Amino acid sequence: MNILLVEDDKQLGRVIKKTLEAHNYEVKHIDDGEVAFNDILENSYDVYLLDINLPNIDGIKLIKLIRHKKPDAIIFMVTASADIEDIQKAYGENYDGCDEYIKKPFHAKELILKIEHWKKIKQNSCDNDVEKIKIDNLEFDFDTLDLYIDGKLANLRKKEKRLLAILLKNYGKTVKKEDIISYVWEGEEKKEYPLRQLVSTLKDKLPKDYITSVVGIGYRFDQK
Repeated sequence: MNILLVEDDKQLGRVIKKTLEAHNYEVKHIDDGEVAFNDILENSYDVYLLDINLPNIDGIKLIKLIRHKKPDAIIFMVTASADIEDIQKAYGENYDGCDEYIKKPFHAKELILKIEHWKKIKQNSCDNDVEKIKIDNLEFDFDTLDLYIDGKLANLRKKEKRLLAILLKNYGKTVKKEDIISYVWEGEEKKEYPLRQLVSTLKDKLPKDYITSVVGIGYRFDQK
């Protein structure tokens, strides 16, 4: 797995690079935003570690370029900024920005764990293009919308199946409430949609607490 590290603090950049290389990652370190921009145009990486405040071109603009060029890339914003506006910009208006926002200082092990975590998530996301997905002792068939737990067919209602389908299709990503409602209720017009109740009943039928509520936005399915 190859990584592009864009960090203008040269000493910190060398430390991060050395740490990642010790875990068998191939790392290229660039300390200037404009140089990084041109490099991203010419080369492709599996993981991008970006600071926000960079010389010439900031990290937010680099995220937009990366998402345009390689939508499935793993992108971490690694920065000292705790400003809520920076965090919002980094994640993107439609959550199409970075995957993780890591504040400095951080433990090297945290960075390694999160890279491995997102590596698994992206792999599962790619696997969703096939007919089935397997997670722990779960197996979900996207054609029939059937869920198997330990090889046994789970007793799910139609809307529970559709809710599970849209969450698994977006494994590791937050799905907006309105998108869930549109898919699960298939365009049906209602004054109120009992989404919270539906999520609760589905969670009760799963062996682990895989579904997380993202306040004010929606839900996501992820391994804890």
